[in-house]
Amino acid sequence: MPRSDSSRSSRPSGGRDWVAVILAIGIATAVNVLMVAILWDALFHSDPGLSENATQVIIAAFTGITGVLGGYIGGRAVERAQERREEAAGARQSRAEGQQPPQEPPVS
Repeated sequence: MPRSDSSRSSRPSGGRDWVAVILAIGIATAVNVLMVAILWDALFHSDPGLSENATQVIIAAFTGITGVLGGYIGGRAVERAQERREEAAGARQSRAEGQQPPQEPPVS
């Protein structure tokens, strides 16, 4: 059953969300493969523990994850702030013209 326009969220779902999800999945997969390879090397070679190079690879991988998530969350915050500014500007303009500002449906 198709949804009506009133049941949709006010934020359009764009390709940016999918790009962020695909990047996150790709990085998570790469980190898992790297971790398995590094742990395999640490377990089955004569040197005890993780080497310095393995530690640097792990740090770089988690820095990449943090960068992608930070960029996505920061972009969403900027987008929401811009929407609020636009709504506030529209409400001020409506009041200046003597019109009633549009009522938003309650958030559930």
